[in-house]
Amino acid sequence: MKKFLALTLALMMTLTLVACGGSGSSSSSGSTTPAASGSSSTPAASGSGETSFPSMTLKIALSATDTSTWADGLRYFDQLVQEATGGAVKCEIYASDQLTAGNQTEGIQAVIDGTTDMSVHSNIIYSNFDQRFNVVSLPFLFGTTDDADKVLDGAGGEALNKVAEGMGLHLVGIMENGFRHVTNNVHPIEKMADMKGLKIRVAGSQLLNRMYELWGANYTNANWSEVFTGLQTGTYEGQENPLPTADSASIAEVTKYLTYWTGTYDCLFFTINQELYDSMSPELQAIIDDAGAQAATYQRGINREQDEEIMARWEKDYGIQITRLSDEAAEEFRQTALPCYDEFRATITDEVMAAFGL
Repeated sequence: MKKFLALTLALMMTLTLVACGGSGSSSSSGSTTPAASGSSSTPAASGSGETSFPSMTLKIALSATDTSTWADGLRYFDQLVQEATGGAVKCEIYASDQLTAGNQTEGIQAVIDGTTDMSVHSNIIYSNFDQRFNVVSLPFLFGTTDDADKVLDGAGGEALNKVAEGMGLHLVGIMENGFRHVTNNVHPIEKMADMKGLKIRVAGSQLLNRMYELWGANYTNANWSEVFTGLQTGTYEGQENPLPTADSASIAEVTKYLTYWTGTYDCLFFTINQELYDSMSPELQAIIDDAGAQAATYQRGINREQDEEIMARWEKDYGIQITRLSDEAAEEFRQTALPCYDEFRATITDEVMAAFGL
């Protein structure tokens, strides 16, 4: 009887283990994607199965410095991609457009041509390729960063994504440069009359050129990599850029006055060469897109945390005089720049203007 009970108990335990999958080999419901012919591959977990990704290193260019939030966002992207591919896909980050000798326009062209794999550049620089990107820079278009998010994460971003696709680029995320604040070495800018005659370096954009012309500035264009020396030598008396970008380039060392306002906003397009993207497996494409979206959200967050800290430090360490533009003064600038909306509507197109609620 004891032997019979022991045998019955053993049989029940065996059946339980089999039912729970506790012994023997397990089967996978996922599929394995074969590596591309002629390339090495590294297996990486993908759901319940295992996917092999070809080993590759993506070259990513950006026009800001290596200490910028742009670069921080790209390092986070690299981390996410490596984790998702088991280290098979890695990124090399080239700050200050070093792959194109500091030329931002050529930095975008290199991604279009495929000599660089990915890049992060401002909508302002993209407007040199297609005027529709100018829509983001229209004067006083956004009152807050939340306003910008609603449009760029919605219909506005979708419209500009289509424009990027027409250039042979795939958009993986929209990062942020931010509101472009003015610094100068002559006097505080508290009203529009204070802008008159100032030699200000303006990012290369027909729209920005026109705005500063209407505001009375003596504007000029130059590569961002040349601005510090230009301010130091007096070639320029001022420049306009979001604070994190200006701070990462040590602009506080060569400026005296800062005007903080919402005159124009600047976003960043994180793109990849379309042919390269199309050559990737659907699994890798999904990883690139997901990591790009996460990196964009992360970069926006850290970028927005910095303004107040930067202003406090500039004031304390460099004695920079800070002016927060009054509502009355801002309205004077806005009214003066309103002609830009009509003058650039034809090149921005009614379709894109409508996507931005204009």
